[in-house]
Amino acid sequence: MPVGTDGPTVQPPRLSSPSKLPTQFEINEEDELMNIKPEDSVSGTKSRRSSKDTSGLITDLTRLKAITGDDRIGDPLYVTEYRQKLPDLTQEIIKERTFEGDEFEIRGLSGADLTRHLQDEYIEDDAADGRSDVFEDNESNISSLESDDEKANEEYDTDFDPTEADRLIYPERYETDPNGVGLYERHCEEIGVQPITYFIKHMQDTNLIMKFHGLGPQGMRAIAGNIEINTVTERIDLEGNYILGEGATYLTRVLKDNSYVSELVLSENKIGSEGAVALCELLTKNKTIIHLNLTGNEIDDSAADAFYDMLVANSEIKTLILKHNCFEEYGADSFCKIMDENVTLQTLDLSWNHFQSKGCAALAEGIKLNEGLKYLDVSMNGFGLEGARAMEDALKTNRILRELHCTHCRIPVEGAPHIAAGIQVNEALVKLYIGHNEYGCDGGFFILEGVNRNDKKTLKYLDFANLMVRRSFKALEKELKDDRSLVTVYGGVLVDVASFASKIPRNPEKLLASDPMTKLREYVEKSGYRMIDLLKTFDRDNDWQISREELSMGVKKCEIDLTEDQIDKLMSQLDLNGDGQIDLSELMEGKLENTLLQREAIRYREEVDKKTKKQEQMTAKADPLSFMEMMND
Repeated sequence: MPVGTDGPTVQPPRLSSPSKLPTQFEINEEDELMNIKPEDSVSGTKSRRSSKDTSGLITDLTRLKAITGDDRIGDPLYVTEYRQKLPDLTQEIIKERTFEGDEFEIRGLSGADLTRHLQDEYIEDDAADGRSDVFEDNESNISSLESDDEKANEEYDTDFDPTEADRLIYPERYETDPNGVGLYERHCEEIGVQPITYFIKHMQDTNLIMKFHGLGPQGMRAIAGNIEINTVTERIDLEGNYILGEGATYLTRVLKDNSYVSELVLSENKIGSEGAVALCELLTKNKTIIHLNLTGNEIDDSAADAFYDMLVANSEIKTLILKHNCFEEYGADSFCKIMDENVTLQTLDLSWNHFQSKGCAALAEGIKLNEGLKYLDVSMNGFGLEGARAMEDALKTNRILRELHCTHCRIPVEGAPHIAAGIQVNEALVKLYIGHNEYGCDGGFFILEGVNRNDKKTLKYLDFANLMVRRSFKALEKELKDDRSLVTVYGGVLVDVASFASKIPRNPEKLLASDPMTKLREYVEKSGYRMIDLLKTFDRDNDWQISREELSMGVKKCEIDLTEDQIDKLMSQLDLNGDGQIDLSELMEGKLENTLLQREAIRYREEVDKKTKKQEQMTAKADPLSFMEMMND
């Protein structure tokens, strides 16, 4: 159908020639430019105008580009320039376009005026560009546009629902239960449990703490749905809720794809090995949870392999707390392999389990091989002497561990030297907790001496709990405190009593040095006298006896370095019959005893020198026997 004859008049807003409009496009001023129906537009289809182009300007210019062949029309810069030229017109188009009856009218500007305005603008642009485009066969152009538009519509068909896009972009417009309270209440109703007000109030907390709320397996099932959709909570603490293995399974299902929770505390929930295995399977895939606390859950050796598989596959987990469980020797072997193969786990707590000597030796072997742990607690396990020996090798080899807890481990006094020997060469340990063991005050002193022999001086905190110590321990503790700021915790200092004196070994050198007869003999030998000559010198009344007064006067006259107390001691030592006089036989007997003591002191010195040399050799090798020799001394 020829355009401009029987059909509606189409007004092109831009012409390339400054001459008069072609006849088929002439418009009388009396005619209304837009006196057409929307379905009679150029494309013959509804305009797909976006909310950002309510005026339809961009869409119309795109179509005009196809009609006129003017490439500038599709240029965004050109559109922007045109908008700047006609701000008022653009605003009128946006704000005032309305339908009135069957006519489509732009208020504020008549059709003829709008035609002239657009014609003048585009004529000036074309004159400047030197273009002379002429519309030819407009009917075919319009028809082709209609077919192209319909084809484009068919190719653009999609199953995507725009509402879904809006739901993703503006969830608050569609969300009717933003906090999940309704979801939780529906789950509680379906399961048949009472909603927990505390959970409703705190379900959106970053740190969700629900200790001892009596959840049980079904209560865990009820809150699981909210945990699944929660994107805020980073730490979950459900201590003491008795969720059992069933509840742990519900929790693992909803945490499978969770990428927000990084710490999970399930202490005292009796999840058993069933729940532990489910959690291990979860953590094999979920690498977001890096802190796991399973204290007091009755987990035994049947879950040991699951922990091994999980900790070998998961290199992200940093903390694993498994104290107060039921692992035994098989579990100890598994954790030994874990410590050997996993180098990223930093904190491991295996205290208060059922490890005996062999199991503890296996754990010590794991410490020896490990290259990642910074904190290890193996308290309340039966190390004994065998475990102490294994711990010696572990401490000598490990260069990573910073804090070790070995309290209540039944380490005997014979095992303390092994711990001391390990500490002597260890280069990494900073804190050691080793109280409540069976080594007594002697074992405590050995361990402190091991710290003293360590040249690296890395250990800064040593805890013996309530151990009672001797004065020698106290003196060494003070020395280490002044030298390397070592903090030592112990119970107190034992009071010396007379009964201890009998246990003190005889030191002939000290006895010889403190014997006044020694100084008397030295004077006699130095002067070239005999004992009978000394007797004659001191005996002033010539009765062949020396009284207390004569002895004192003779010592002073000969300038022998003896005090009055030492003179009294010499008198009582030589007066064997107690008559208050020293005769020649008693004087000779005193000399003989002093000679024997002198010989004993010589032998003692030889033995001490030999032992000291051996001690130095063992000390250099960090041999536990060097500490045992201290106990024998």
